[in-house]
Amino acid sequence: MKYVIGVDSGGTHIVGQALTDTGKVLFETQSGPGNILLDEPGTYRNLTTILTTIFENMPQADCQHVLIGIAGVETTGNATEVANYFTKKFEVKVDVISDAQLALLNGLEGEDGTLVIAGTGSVVYGRQNKKMMRYGGWGFLLGDTGSAYKITAEAMINALKAHDLNQANSLIEPLINWLNATNIKQAVQKYYQLNRKDVASLAAKIAELAEEGDQTAQRILIEQATALAGEVLGLIKQYQAPIPERIAFSGSVLVHNDFYRETLLQQINHVYPEIKGHVVSTNNGRGAIFWEEWQ
Repeated sequence: MKYVIGVDSGGTHIVGQALTDTGKVLFETQSGPGNILLDEPGTYRNLTTILTTIFENMPQADCQHVLIGIAGVETTGNATEVANYFTKKFEVKVDVISDAQLALLNGLEGEDGTLVIAGTGSVVYGRQNKKMMRYGGWGFLLGDTGSAYKITAEAMINALKAHDLNQANSLIEPLINWLNATNIKQAVQKYYQLNRKDVASLAAKIAELAEEGDQTAQRILIEQATALAGEVLGLIKQYQAPIPERIAFSGSVLVHNDFYRETLLQQINHVYPEIKGHVVSTNNGRGAIFWEEWQ
């Protein structure tokens, strides 16, 4: 059976998939991190492991194409070099793009449109007439609007403000408990000891409170979704008429939080009612089956 390989090479791990032309996963394997900017030798090594493992389990002669999306490759600028290396090593046609481009290719299934990613961080990508655009994604100190990190941070700020004003706030007690603290001051100390991902992980708990009807939690989600919608609208303004009507949602915040996602889409539809949204639930390696759409 003929197949293609899609490889999503990200900062925490790499996922490689052998796929039919309809997107059915024939084989999948994972390896260590693959950010080529942070660790070029390690990325080469882990990508080699991925492809070797796939070809040990799938007939190499039936592989028609390999598409690898690598974190950091836009900065290093060596996509062609990496592609040539693996093409020669495995004697199969290999193309290399950024992990963001792979996410866009998968999320929009090769069509023009917008991809919104909101997980630990956030970023908005767009593509129209073979031109790729970006808005946001400047990290947790300078950006990541509407991300899990920002949701938790805003919840903490909101609770601290209420504490200083001697006002009741439904988030104070849960935050103290989640941070394994006995009071708000100790909660702040514990908060500052957390890394970015640990802070972001608390956003799911805030979302649960919102789903249970907590108005303070709902307000924070609405504020963050509205802020992220502003970035989406900023990117859409870069399109030429007619604007692409597809928008894909990816990342834990958008995939798992219906209230947040619906709020975001409502804000976008206030300006562009024709835009339709859908959730991306597949690994971005699936983007390999749409590669020809971009050629």
